[in-house]
Amino acid sequence: MAYVDTHTSNHRVATLTTVALIHVAAGFALVNGLAATFIPQAREILRTFDIDPPKPKPVPTPTEPPAAQAPRPAPNRPAPTPADPFAFKPTGPAPTFPTGPVGDAGGGGVGEALFPTPAPTPAPGVAPRAARPKGNPGLWVSTSDYPSAGIRGELEGLVKVRLTITADGKPSDCTITASSGHDVLDGATCAKLLRRARFEPASDHTGAKVAGTWNTAVRWDIPD
Repeated sequence: MAYVDTHTSNHRVATLTTVALIHVAAGFALVNGLAATFIPQAREILRTFDIDPPKPKPVPTPTEPPAAQAPRPAPNRPAPTPADPFAFKPTGPAPTFPTGPVGDAGGGGVGEALFPTPAPTPAPGVAPRAARPKGNPGLWVSTSDYPSAGIRGELEGLVKVRLTITADGKPSDCTITASSGHDVLDGATCAKLLRRARFEPASDHTGAKVAGTWNTAVRWDIPD
């Protein structure tokens, strides 16, 4: 009885061992099959790539500043068109515009310009006029005025003078511009002209009377 149990027990152990080995073999086969099926796929999916590190940017080397260039000549531009001679050109100060409200005593209404009244244009000036003798200048000195010393000495000659005329028309100075060669005749000429000569005074461009000059000559000849 004890033998039978021992044999049966041994047989049961061998059976269990065999079943365990079969399970182990089946599991090993299953694991190897799965590994052969899925591991390559995992390797194929999880591929790696080598990425090159970024290259450093080159540092620019300092360069010499560009040489100064000569200025380019200005392009020829067309001459400006002359202004229209008939175009209206405002004169005088610029017009002023009121800044106060409408109805202010010191200004006009909105949009109302106040233009200054143009100054009256002065009348054109008159031409200046030189002094002119009144009457006949040939009567201012006559043969009756001949100096006795000149007659005794038989002195003759031509005397040229310049008279200064005041704004009143009277001679104020006598200058000998060409002598007769005899003081007696030169002196008698200026004395008679300063006493007898009268003039229309000179005038300027406004018509006002001004001082002037007048040139003349007197010939002294001994009467027969």
